[in-house]
Order: sequence, then C-alpha cells, then structure tokens
Amino acid sequence: MSVDLSGLAQGLNAVSSLAVIAGVGFVVFQLRQNKKLIEVSNKQVEANLLQAKSDIALGIVERFTDDSFTTKRKTMRDIIKKYSANKWEGFEESGDDFELRAFGSYYDFVAYFAKQGIVDLRSLQDVLGHRIVIDWDAFSPAVEHYRQKTFKRHYIFLNWEWLAEQTRNYLALKEKELSIQSSRS
Repeated sequence: MSVDLSGLAQGLNAVSSLAVIAGVGFVVFQLRQNKKLIEVSNKQVEANLLQAKSDIALGIVERFTDDSFTTKRKTMRDIIKKYSANKWEGFEESGDDFELRAFGSYYDFVAYFAKQGIVDLRSLQDVLGHRIVIDWDAFSPAVEHYRQKTFKRHYIFLNWEWLAEQTRNYLALKEKELSIQSSRS
C-alpha cells in the first residue's frame, strides 16, 4: 500500500505560505499600532514636560516677585557692604555667610535651568533682565571672596556668572536694536 505524499506536501506548502503572508500582515498591523501608541505616548510626555517647565517658570516668577525676595536683595547688599569694608573679617561660616550663599544659590539654580533648557533663556532675560545683571554686580564682591578665600569654592556661582554675562550681552543687543528702531521713526 503506497500513499502519494506529494499532494499532501503541496497542500501543506500552500497552507504554510498563507500562514507566512498572514503573519507578515499581522506584524505590519502590530508595528502600525505600536507606532501610534508611541506617538500618543510622546505627545503626553511632551505635554508633561511643557507643564513642568511652565510650573518651574511660574515658581521662579513668584519667587522673584515675592516681597521677601526684595528684602533678601537688600539684605544681601547690606551684608556685602558690611563685610567687604572689614576685609571679610568674621564672615566665614557666619549666619550672613549662609544667607549670601542661599541667595546666590537661587540665582545659580535658575541659571542652571536656563543652561539646560528647562527654562527658556530669552524669556528669563526678558522678564528679569536688568535684575539679573544688577544683582550679579552687587553680589560679585562676595563671589570673589568665596573664590579667593577657599580653593574648593573656585567654582561657586559659575552658572549665575554665565547668566549675568549672557544677559548683559542680550540687553546690550536689545538696546542697540531699540536705538536703531527709534532712529528710523
């Protein structure tokens, strides 16, 4: 009794080919679905990132417009005037030292956020502009003291220094543009 298996083999080959074609179709469908899920996920991540950036920016604005920050700006100037006149005698590790470092750190963190793109640099410069530069100029004697007095602090407030320099250049360019515009009028 002999059985002809060639017909059965052809039938199985045809079924196998159909299975491969159906499998490819399924894979293509799955890839499209995954692409849509990734796009939706990316949009959600972008929305969350935008919201986080917005929250940070609002927090910065709230901090800079708070009355207590205005008081700290004045206190910072008084502390620097007091200790620089006495060659920084008794300043190290005093309450005033910690007060200055806390004040400077806030600007340094804001500058770091701008460097990292968490806060838009131009928006920050447009909103805070001269305040960044004026406060840096007032604070820079303390920075020089920190950098000269203790070697391990040579890096202190580099982000704020960067922000102040970037802002100084931005404001000069803005002034030049306004001057050109007003001369055309």
